[in-house]
Amino acid sequence: MIKLFADECINSSLVFALKKSGFDVLTVREAGLSGSSDEIIYNFAQTKQRVLLTFDRGFGDIFRFNIAESHGVIVILANQMERDKIANIVIKFLNRFKRKGLRGKLVVIGRNKIRISGQ
Repeated sequence: MIKLFADECINSSLVFALKKSGFDVLTVREAGLSGSSDEIIYNFAQTKQRVLLTFDRGFGDIFRFNIAESHGVIVILANQMERDKIANIVIKFLNRFKRKGLRGKLVVIGRNKIRISGQ
């Protein structure tokens, strides 16, 4: 099962939909890390062995974050999608990777395309 760590930019409706679909989602707020730097958020996700879920493209910077050694990073290009469709797209994607996991992978989810890079 994929365990997720939702960055504070992830809206509550997406978190709710993921939890309702059976995903283990911990939010930045639940972890007591609201307002923390990107580095703290990223390191927490890795320490807790969770896939970081974010709308922040900065987490896709492979020179800043060692994604190859991570438990995975998913960047959702929310500005490209209608808000009510984001949850469906993300849940459908995650259901395909439940058993495989996303270790070492950077996933960028857009309206018409999903890119997966890494090991």
